[in-house]
Amino acid sequence: MNPKMMDGANVFGPKKNVHDSGSLSASQYYSFIARFMKHLHSSIPPNDPPDLSKPAHIEIREEYFKGKNTKRAVVFLLSNGCEWALKSANGCTMCGHIAKQTRINQPISADDFIIQFKTAFSSIDFKEIPILNIFNNGSFFNDNELPKEARKTILSKISENKSIKRLLVESRPEFINESAIREARSLIPETELEIAIGLETADDFRRILSINKGFNLRQFAEAANIIINNNVFLRSYLLLKPPFYSEKEAISDAVDSIKTAFSLGVNTVSLEAMTVQKYTLIEYLYNNNLYQMPWLWSIVEVIKRTSHLGRVVVGLFKFYPSPDSVPNNCSSCNDKVMDAIIEYNRTLKTDMFDRLDCRCKEDWEAAINKSTDFYQNLQDFVQTVKI
Repeated sequence: MNPKMMDGANVFGPKKNVHDSGSLSASQYYSFIARFMKHLHSSIPPNDPPDLSKPAHIEIREEYFKGKNTKRAVVFLLSNGCEWALKSANGCTMCGHIAKQTRINQPISADDFIIQFKTAFSSIDFKEIPILNIFNNGSFFNDNELPKEARKTILSKISENKSIKRLLVESRPEFINESAIREARSLIPETELEIAIGLETADDFRRILSINKGFNLRQFAEAANIIINNNVFLRSYLLLKPPFYSEKEAISDAVDSIKTAFSLGVNTVSLEAMTVQKYTLIEYLYNNNLYQMPWLWSIVEVIKRTSHLGRVVVGLFKFYPSPDSVPNNCSSCNDKVMDAIIEYNRTLKTDMFDRLDCRCKEDWEAAINKSTDFYQNLQDFVQTVKI
């Protein structure tokens, strides 16, 4: 890449506010960030030849389900990855999945996906595990990422196991349509289906510039209507402290976004606090002192403000690939606050938060009152980039 093309000062000149009259357009910032993401991805080393006979990863997690804490199996299928990340858009700014994808120069066949799934499926005893999550590091309903034949076979196999009460898959909204959802429901008629969509924030402008998500709230709402009208459960991932957000803005935006998600019919909100994964914009910002990880206190604050609105759970930083840095407070209270968050997920009750306290709360409050904001942080990033 031409180094000058990635020099913020050369591209944009003196600092300007994106909202000022005659300022830089949002499209200029968006284009710059998209090119920067491409630059980051270009440094991902090639993977070893994959073994397509087994999935990338399997793990057992917990989930509050039908009035009690239970277990769920999570299967990560090896795939070529999300089209949104692999094509010109260059993917979401916080997502490190692309570094762990197969990325071979040919499509992965339906047979390969089926073999992977059957290998994983046969290794799990579902007698005490009523929930299955299948992640293909992209959209379950995108035929270019997961062939239709593979999807149908996987769903039919799941339907045979009566111990599985609910299946959770993920998708971008553009792949949600009546025929795909009806077909899925017909293949697992006795198993509940839940579809998760990463809305991340209800703010369209910031979702474009901060997260590079590539869809708007209207598109999410249209997909939500299709999902809900077909008696499918809808989960929405909402991100706490995306790039360029201050701590105060992160809390306020998460609260407002949770309210919006529930107003659109979302059944479960999964609050995903930012983590640092390799080859991401967040990693660059964090390593260059342009981003601070969210506080655990902020997670607690958002939950206390929103848990009465509906089912809100907290993502517990268990990702594949594993993050390098996660939200934190101080060494004196990190463990006890995390234990309280985990216990909240097990019960969906907030009373355990009432007993939490630490001297570092004063530092958290100072961080909330810090005068930086989204637009200043965005401009600081652009002006300091030198590639």
